[in-house]
Amino acid sequence: MTQSKNDAREQARRVADHRHITKSERENQRRRLVIITTVAAVAIALVSVVSGVIYDKVIIPAQTVATVGNVNLSREMYVREKRLSLAANMAQNLLLASFGGQFAERFQQQNPYLESQIAGTTLSEEPDGQIIAEWVQNESLRQAANTEFQLTASEGQADQALVADYGMVFGETATPLAITATIVPTLTPGGPTATTEPEPTNAPPTATPDEAKAKDVAGKIVDTIFTNYTTAMQPTGAKPVLTRDDFLQALRRQYERQALMERVKEKLLPADTYQASTEPTGIYTSQIFVRVDVPEGTSAADKDALYAAQKSRADEIIAKLKSGTDFATLAQTESDDYTSRKDGGTMDSFDLTGKSVAGSQYDAAYVAAAIALKPNEIVAAPVRTDFGWHVIKLNSTSVPTVEEQLRDGRTKAFETWFTALETKYPVSYAVAPTATIVPVATGEPAPLPTAPLAGYPTSTVTPVVVATATAKP
Repeated sequence: MTQSKNDAREQARRVADHRHITKSERENQRRRLVIITTVAAVAIALVSVVSGVIYDKVIIPAQTVATVGNVNLSREMYVREKRLSLAANMAQNLLLASFGGQFAERFQQQNPYLESQIAGTTLSEEPDGQIIAEWVQNESLRQAANTEFQLTASEGQADQALVADYGMVFGETATPLAITATIVPTLTPGGPTATTEPEPTNAPPTATPDEAKAKDVAGKIVDTIFTNYTTAMQPTGAKPVLTRDDFLQALRRQYERQALMERVKEKLLPADTYQASTEPTGIYTSQIFVRVDVPEGTSAADKDALYAAQKSRADEIIAKLKSGTDFATLAQTESDDYTSRKDGGTMDSFDLTGKSVAGSQYDAAYVAAAIALKPNEIVAAPVRTDFGWHVIKLNSTSVPTVEEQLRDGRTKAFETWFTALETKYPVSYAVAPTATIVPVATGEPAPLPTAPLAGYPTSTVTPVVVATATAKP
């Protein structure tokens, strides 16, 4: 009996101990669960933060915006490209501002916009198509020049080109700008008369310094530009966001490209193999015009009769000129072209194709007659066009110098070469730019407007078909 009671008490004790252990274990388990949950939450949050940092600092900057050949433009590079492009624009504005007056006003008006563009640039912004286009052009040129001609442009060559453009304004003896907080107001119609702005004086060209000297002068030019920039920013109250190095790198990059272009042009069209043309590109004429009015719907026979009736007048004019009458004097009284008669019959110059300096197209018969003449010679017979009869005098012709022809020839050769680069160095865009990149125009150009050979009096309404050209040789 006693044994049974002892057994029962022992059993009860064991049950109590078991319950106590189970409760303790459950409490420990709950603690462990809380700890595990907390650690997991912290770990997840830490992973999220680290992932975000990695995404913002590593993944986004490394994302490709555009590709030329096998070279990528990352977002990080794009931000730098944009900054340098805006810095180059700022330097150009500072150059204009150095002339004072309206030039300075223009700079101050554009300054806040450029500053906001630079300060607001982020890695995640939508790429600007113009910035990408600039990079594509620069990279295409760099790759092609190196691959096809083994050409590169050095900093020294860039500095020489920079000095050539900015040296006369921002050279060693240049005085920093004194730009005040006052912005010149825009004149309104009926307001005070604007003061005539003086034209920048063109100093005689100086010899290009060697690369070592150019580097030193370029540094002083950039010093002046940066000083002028910070001075110009003072009236806005904003803190300058560009550094001196930004200006230096922006201008060097700009002029490295320019220097490389010139070296490619020399390769494409060497001076020692170039054959200059002797054909004129400027043909300067005067005319005395006899108008023939042909009503709409007139038959060919009646039209010829109208022309025949007026030809005698044109013949009389030629006879007077042969007898010694001054051409300009006669044009002022006899010409029916009221646009040119006040200038003694002087017309816009044109080339061998008939394209005028005003961007219009001369009648083929007029062009052919003029080309057949010698300087100061007058046509033996009046020339017929759809306007009427023309008594033409060739005043002179101009032939570009060998240097001018070589420069134009190299420019055309470069444009043709550069246009073909897209097939050799394909361009792709991983991120669509916000601005449309305008492709090179293809196909036949639009025809030029007809040159005005029959100006009407100012008191008479000029027909719509007559184009207006104002430039005179």
